[in-house]
Amino acid sequence: MNPLLLGFVAFALVLLLRLYSRDGNRKLLPPGPPGVPILGNLPQLVGVSQLWHTFDKWKYEYGSLTFLNMAGKDVMVLNTKAAAMELLERRSAIYSDRPRSIVAEYIGSRMAIPFARYGKPWQNMRRAAHAVLNARVSSQYHPVQIEEAIILAHGLLYDKSSTLLEKINGSASTVISVVYGKRSLSFEKKGQVVDPDEELHLPESDPLQSLSNIGHRFTSSLYPGAYLVEVLPILDYVPATLARWKRNAQRDFGRISETFQKFYDDAVRNDQQRTSLCASLSDTQLASGLTNAEKAWVTGSISVAALETTSTTLSFFLYAMIQHPNVQEQAQKELDRVVGRSRSPNFTDIAHLPYIRAIVKEVLRWQPAIPLVVPRMAMEASMVHAFYFAQDDWYEGNFIPKGTALILNLWSMNRDRDIYGPDVDQFRPERFLQKSEEKGEYILQAEYENEDGHCSFGFGRRGCVGKYVADNALFIDMAIILWALRIEPKAFEIKTSTKRGPTHDLVK
Repeated sequence: MNPLLLGFVAFALVLLLRLYSRDGNRKLLPPGPPGVPILGNLPQLVGVSQLWHTFDKWKYEYGSLTFLNMAGKDVMVLNTKAAAMELLERRSAIYSDRPRSIVAEYIGSRMAIPFARYGKPWQNMRRAAHAVLNARVSSQYHPVQIEEAIILAHGLLYDKSSTLLEKINGSASTVISVVYGKRSLSFEKKGQVVDPDEELHLPESDPLQSLSNIGHRFTSSLYPGAYLVEVLPILDYVPATLARWKRNAQRDFGRISETFQKFYDDAVRNDQQRTSLCASLSDTQLASGLTNAEKAWVTGSISVAALETTSTTLSFFLYAMIQHPNVQEQAQKELDRVVGRSRSPNFTDIAHLPYIRAIVKEVLRWQPAIPLVVPRMAMEASMVHAFYFAQDDWYEGNFIPKGTALILNLWSMNRDRDIYGPDVDQFRPERFLQKSEEKGEYILQAEYENEDGHCSFGFGRRGCVGKYVADNALFIDMAIILWALRIEPKAFEIKTSTKRGPTHDLVK
């Protein structure tokens, strides 16, 4: 029988069995939008470019949990911080797995921290990454972050050979400097490769380009509906000689592994001061359980995950400064008072720059770089056999069937009116601040001294392992940009300003 036809027959049989075997508990599923026979809610979501807006709308119709039937697969969208805290933080022991993606596994998801299934290999990689990225260790990367922030501000002011978008994308070199110890890398064009049938472009001369393309390769493999094999897993048995998607995925795994390994080996060999993440990982006892290839994938996958978020967040920061000149002016008044004009800001100023810190928090809340997070899946640990199995669960009277994929709608959580007030769509750093009674100046509200004030770094064991390094990079980037220049919505040019040096007009 034709493999494709056999796959469709098997899929139909499995779906019918599921439909007729539903027990009484399934009547207590969370509410959700009505779907169509067989395909469920899939037709409502295919082709929608900003699913988080659709999910956010459904939150007000169906509640904190929204149930979806995706062609027979159970999916629930978590729309509130309360639901995420309960399920992903307090019950993290059973909500730290990922749904299986066949294509992503062929590309290398088993070795990539953001995508790997929960288990001992992932735990070892996560533990090693935490050892070199935690709050205490993150301070060792301050010097390179300051250096890269100055390079970014200088480029915004004086580099006329690059477009604004290229300069912003180049800000991701901060990540490369921290991870690999490289400096001032070029960045030609971003994210060109999304078609899995095209050859993955990994230029040796442009690490940023290579890492960006690797990231797009992974995300395109996870996009709903991109591959029929994800709906009909039996197609995985088709040999690679007859399945182009499998040949391409196997080819790309080899090329990605070679790229990560080269970057890692070069960094360890050339970093004599042992200040890069690669060098730290090579010396860390907690990483002793990892192979050399796993260390290369740890550093590579961290870089890939950070690249998109860094440049995207800085893009929204510059946009916010253009749209809200009053916020920019207030931040620059704080910088003039605390730092002055004789030196540039550094990390010793962080405690005295609450308004800058509030801007960082508000940008991450207002426009999270990743509005929807890679789904989680319920599991259960067996101490006897050291395996993990899916299990049923309950939340506020709602039934969560085993194997259900949970999608975190960070966009909706960050715009929760019950937490942030009715003006959640507005960019307003003051929501995290209060006036000091002594001096009348802004200070952070007490609860935000040690709290993010947003949900953009995720929750539980799958939360962003590099959040402290990322927060530091964004703080120093924004502080030095605001200290060095004014951002105005005029023709692209450089002007002389008597107040704070050149003015960079960012909108053509």
